[in-house]
Amino acid sequence: MKTKWGTCNIQAQRIWLNLELAKKPPSCLEYVIVHEMTHLFERHHNERFRSLMDQFLPHWRRYRDELNQTSIEMDS
Repeated sequence: MKTKWGTCNIQAQRIWLNLELAKKPPSCLEYVIVHEMTHLFERHHNERFRSLMDQFLPHWRRYRDELNQTSIEMDS
């Protein structure tokens, strides 16, 4: 994964995580896991998705912003 922190295959109910998350604060990892798991309930980033995120992880926007302030480092 070079451009994403995580992805969810809804049909297979499988979540893939970028190994670079291991270098980030635990709150960032928690955010990505909850984000991808929420896709099992709602595929799109719509109001229902955001409402579920608010329910599952109330401070998710803070964690998302923290994660987005850093880039995904690529190995050469």
